[in-house]
Amino acid sequence: MVYLCVPLGVLGINAQAEALQKQQIRRRARRDIDAFQQVLLRPFSAADLRSLRVQKTNLDTALTALRRVRLASIAPGQGSHEIGQAVDTWLDQIRPLEAAYQRMLTGMTSQAVGPQALWLDDLQAHWEELDHGLRFQMAEADQAWLTPARTVEMRRLWVGLRGGTITRPLDLDPESWRAQASAMRESPHVALQRGHDRARRVLAARETWLNAFGVLLDGADELVALP
Repeated sequence: MVYLCVPLGVLGINAQAEALQKQQIRRRARRDIDAFQQVLLRPFSAADLRSLRVQKTNLDTALTALRRVRLASIAPGQGSHEIGQAVDTWLDQIRPLEAAYQRMLTGMTSQAVGPQALWLDDLQAHWEELDHGLRFQMAEADQAWLTPARTVEMRRLWVGLRGGTITRPLDLDPESWRAQASAMRESPHVALQRGHDRARRVLAARETWLNAFGVLLDGADELVALP
């Protein structure tokens, strides 16, 4: 039997080198995660993720109120007067709620917001650097990372952020709807139906964006909390 003797000094040096490597990776992780967080916060007025989450919750509440308004009943057999009354009733309920939503949105976003696409490009690039680079270094150094389920969610959320929007306002002017229909020689019924349906699509796009953004905030919270 052959025994290999490794000097204690060598073991100590190796342990110190390993500890130093882990420390360097943790420092890089903190630096890169902080950079990701700063890009995430850039378009918003909140100073940190906790404040941004509160603002997002307020916007969720405002959107929920809009979506709870009963949709106007528009049937092909209805007369123009009946259709107009139904839409006016719906608009009377929607307008103050839309105003409240826009106030929440104004309070949430920064006055220096640039194009959303550029922000998303920058944010996604930072995330991919974390996912394709730092994640492997953290694993090699036996450091904690996002759960596999959270990692998958983070990879998928960009479709929702790019496909939805929270900034497009509702078009609540039925006169403009009628003018468009008149130009296209359509009936008032078709004009009101189209305007009504456009509003529904805008609300759906807001929900899509906010749902994806909620996943982003959850992932960012986990990243910031890493040891």
